[in-house]
Amino acid sequence: MTDQPPVNDAERFLRLAKQEQRGRLTVYLGAAPGVGKTYRMLQEAARRQAEGVDVVVGVAETHGRSETAALIEPLEVLPRQTIEHQGHRLDEFAIDAALERRPGLILVDELAHTNAPGCRHPKRWQDVAELLVAGIDVATTINIQHIESLNDVVAGFTHVRVRETVPDNILDHAEIIVVDLPPEALIERLEAGKVYLPDTAGRALANFFTPTKLAALREMALRFAARNVDRRLTEQLEMSGERDSDVAGDRVMVAVSPGKGGARVVRQAKRIADMFHAPWTAVVVESGSARAVRGSQREQLADNLALASSLGASLMTVAATDIGQALIDHAKELRASQIVIGKSRRGRWFEWRHGSIAQDVIRRSQGVAVHVVPLDEADERPHRARDAHPYRDPLIALGLVAATVGLLQFLPRQVSAGAIDLVLLVPVILAATQLRMSGALWAAVWAALAYNFFFTEPYHTLDIYGTEDIITFAVLGLVAAVIGALAGRIRRQAETNAGVARLNAALARFAGLMGYLSTKEETAQTACDEISGLLDVEAIVVTVEEGQVIVRGNAKYPSLDMVEEAAAHWALEKGEPAGRDTGTLNASDWQFHPLKTSLGIMGALGIARPLESRVIRPDDATLLASLVDQTALAHERLVLEAQARQVDTLRERDRLRGALLGSIAHDLRTPLTAVIAATEAIPAEGSFTEEVRIARTESRRLQRFLNDLLEASRIEHGTIEPSWESVDLTDIVTAVLRDLRQDRADARVQTAVDTDCPLIRSDSLLLRHVLINLLDNALKFSPSDSTVTVELSCEEGEATCRVLDRGPGLPAEHADLFERFHRLEGSDRAGGSGLGLWIAKNFAEAVGGTIAAHNREGGGAIFAVSLPLNAKRGAAADA
Repeated sequence: MTDQPPVNDAERFLRLAKQEQRGRLTVYLGAAPGVGKTYRMLQEAARRQAEGVDVVVGVAETHGRSETAALIEPLEVLPRQTIEHQGHRLDEFAIDAALERRPGLILVDELAHTNAPGCRHPKRWQDVAELLVAGIDVATTINIQHIESLNDVVAGFTHVRVRETVPDNILDHAEIIVVDLPPEALIERLEAGKVYLPDTAGRALANFFTPTKLAALREMALRFAARNVDRRLTEQLEMSGERDSDVAGDRVMVAVSPGKGGARVVRQAKRIADMFHAPWTAVVVESGSARAVRGSQREQLADNLALASSLGASLMTVAATDIGQALIDHAKELRASQIVIGKSRRGRWFEWRHGSIAQDVIRRSQGVAVHVVPLDEADERPHRARDAHPYRDPLIALGLVAATVGLLQFLPRQVSAGAIDLVLLVPVILAATQLRMSGALWAAVWAALAYNFFFTEPYHTLDIYGTEDIITFAVLGLVAAVIGALAGRIRRQAETNAGVARLNAALARFAGLMGYLSTKEETAQTACDEISGLLDVEAIVVTVEEGQVIVRGNAKYPSLDMVEEAAAHWALEKGEPAGRDTGTLNASDWQFHPLKTSLGIMGALGIARPLESRVIRPDDATLLASLVDQTALAHERLVLEAQARQVDTLRERDRLRGALLGSIAHDLRTPLTAVIAATEAIPAEGSFTEEVRIARTESRRLQRFLNDLLEASRIEHGTIEPSWESVDLTDIVTAVLRDLRQDRADARVQTAVDTDCPLIRSDSLLLRHVLINLLDNALKFSPSDSTVTVELSCEEGEATCRVLDRGPGLPAEHADLFERFHRLEGSDRAGGSGLGLWIAKNFAEAVGGTIAAHNREGGGAIFAVSLPLNAKRGAAADA
């Protein structure tokens, strides 16, 4: 079953945002060369340029056609970079210049082109991928035979194998435009010399450009484009939320074999996955016979896995002795609905002796469709490693049987004649437990012959005359063979289980070691040491700190050269493997894997194996993935621990600051009350009238400041508990204005109150504090000749109280306006302690309201407090 499509707006928004960050790819797809892909691309580019799009030509091949060259002239052409290779000067696409230029649309012809050695990427499609990641729209061209999953199909009926291919996932989200031309018209163009030179055209007409082949290629191009349109439509429906979330899909699992035919099976699985729009997994079963595969076949298995990965498959390795049952069990775990497996054309005698994995899977599968891909015997049969001592097992088995016969010859009286056949089973069991299955079978043969030669009449001959001896001989041979086969199978199962146990133990030990480390250096050193020992590779951990590449974990490699550093940067920035054997900057000796976590990319793990052609063997791919994940989690833990320590420090600092503020406010409140009482008792007349007024005003202002400190302390300690009651907002506004006029005789406030507002459930004291702080803030920073307005309205289920002033207003960036101790310098909110608006926000939220601020038309600012007309918290409190 497929994953459920996104059903919530947040997930759809995130997917849309991710798509918007990438550039858009437009692919002009043709069935064959000469259909006019480049010409059509340039025509569309001219139209886009006329619409105002910034269009640049990165690469456009004219192939000597004047019509195509004429279309390029009005467009800006990006200079190419020159590469010196084997005495030749090659002009290649300049990707750095394109990234620096950043056009709205860039044309990059021939997507499947192979770049010259020395370019950043070996393939042009990788250049295009980097442009898309940078957010640049790209238009390109490609022929159907260059698509990786269709490569072998095209080669099958055209008898032409195309070496330059493009992974299908590059085209998954592209807009594909088919440039179609009937076979007859294309052949006419070829004969007229508009595609190839006359000599080349003649060979092409005889081999590739035949009506039948062109018709088949045309059909494939149209089908591929139709599937692409269908997939894009499905994605758009998922994004819009119109698709039913209960719709089920399919999962495809493909069994990858080490033979050359494995690539054909992988491509077939890719086509089936595309047909069903399903995710797919490539599985390798490591059995006793599979581990015997070495050399070129092992390299072929790695190539098959790499092909599956490039086509978008997930890779998994399973250890088992019964390959067919392992595939069925794993298909159940993956909930696969389709199994793709290859089967060679072998005789029944071979299948009777060795069995057929495909037949086993078909027989055991229930409710799963099995697709069998026919293969040639030479393609599927793996080349097994030659035994350096081919006669070792038969000779050892012969020695064990000879020793047993000799023992029976010296002890004839102690062993009865009826027990001799049982004694001869002993060397068979010993051979099965110590040697391979072939050794056990040889021991069975030697034991049966020895019984006939030494212990049946006539002695010392291989003749058998008695019926009882014939039966005993046959039973002995059969039992010995069965015991040998069973013992050999048990031994292989034990070896497989021991290998899995060692792997699990290694992963558990690795995870345990990584859990106790406290520094980056220790973590990197331990990770590299363990990975080096488990995989027999050199390992380093690379991070970028303050713009510098830092290498940790391996003292033998303190730094990287230019190519390796570029590969490390690619892995760190793009989150994708880079370096050797990856197809991206593979000139590097190191292969880099990003350490990705939920916090981002923590670094990159670099591995190298100088003496072998491949850095990682196929059977180690799953282990490497687990080790990379464990290393990434260890580095993430270090970051989280550092953040936790920082949070604890800040929390303790805030606690001390809150306690200090509360203590200061309490200590100053008593003497300040006495000062206010004394100033009120002094008559405001005579020669000290102005001084008395200033003393009264400033002492009241200081009292409000101390009250703010006390309220801040209450907020810090979470002691705000609203006293819920029925509140008339009109009375709140009236009481606040009355108190304000007592403190400030020059208060310039007018009101616009909706008298039809109903009662609400709230805390009248907290609401008064909110409105007082907002009015005090507005009066403090408004011109003396302006008026502050208080508006009260009720609409759409909430009551809103607005305070409007005519000051300079708020700056463009005022997101932190309601933060504690925050002051917007240079605006009408500058000055003061920076606590008033923070206190107003916390009190408003305590009663279930919200507060916001924005600029007012004509100048000034507006602060709005919105309160629900039916406060659920109040109702709950009353209950």
